[in-house]
Amino acid sequence: MGGTINNTTPNVDNSTNSIDEFDSYFRDLEDGDAMDNIAATNLDLDLDNDFLDVYQMTPRQRIILNLKKSAYNLLNRFYSLPLWQRIILVILGIIQLILMILLLVFHNKILNKLVDVSNELSEKKSTQPILLLLLFIVAFPPLIGYSFLSTATGLLYGVTFHGWILLSFGTVCGSVASFTAFKTILHSRAEKLVHANRRFEALASILQENESYWMLSLLRLCPFPYSFTNGAIAGIYGISIRNFTIANLITTPKVLIYLFIGSRIKSMGESDSTSSRLFDFLSIVITMLVFMLTAWLLYYKTKKRYLELRNFDGQHQRSTTTTTTTTSIVASDPSFET
Repeated sequence: MGGTINNTTPNVDNSTNSIDEFDSYFRDLEDGDAMDNIAATNLDLDLDNDFLDVYQMTPRQRIILNLKKSAYNLLNRFYSLPLWQRIILVILGIIQLILMILLLVFHNKILNKLVDVSNELSEKKSTQPILLLLLFIVAFPPLIGYSFLSTATGLLYGVTFHGWILLSFGTVCGSVASFTAFKTILHSRAEKLVHANRRFEALASILQENESYWMLSLLRLCPFPYSFTNGAIAGIYGISIRNFTIANLITTPKVLIYLFIGSRIKSMGESDSTSSRLFDFLSIVITMLVFMLTAWLLYYKTKKRYLELRNFDGQHQRSTTTTTTTTSIVASDPSFET
């Protein structure tokens, strides 16, 4: 115990040394005292700065380096949190592990029970207003549960026009209400949310220059937490309630993905055929992968546009500075001739 962590980030000098440096860092992490001081160290790794060195690695070495980089950054974030938040995360992780084990052992009974409960709830008149209310509430950060409620809607009503209208109405109303609240009485909190995520901050810079509902729609498709974006977008200067509402209406077809996943889960419970259940499961996995891939591609395209705009602004600023300096020299020196 009582070890220390180097305050420098390991450089990717070559394939072998890079992996060895990560190993030494992980050995330091095994020291409890070093773990407590991990938040004070600079652990961010940027492979772009060492592109040529990484390019010389074998595929296996790249995979190992990326895995260790991801694990190291996760540990950095975890140990930078307050103790009570770390305890909550550990408890949630244990609960999730238990639920996964129970699902594997009792999946048949669970699926059958889901089908019975969904059939009972779909026939009750009170289910729809309660579902709408819950969708409205989880739109406000830092609440969670939107994906669960959306999937539950698909479980209850399937991929139907009725299910789409219900989920879309709850989503749009909740989002607009959250946006309005954070744009007015909770504006200071909205600004903090904008700066809470560097990736979102990058996209926010684009919206400050182009606050059209098409750009907002693109942001709504990016992989950010639902309630987080509802509040954070309100902290971006120039975004109107009108454009935000239109953007949410444009992206309502996205909720069909949740309805499809919910309907496939119900189909798995209704069928006793192994092949049919396997098909439904693969359909869910493929749908989620396509959705995540599309969202990330949209995000990186938007981020790339932000970097282009930032480089253009930097070049324009340098050009303006040079012109101003030259003008000042000419004005201050009458003997200067062009």
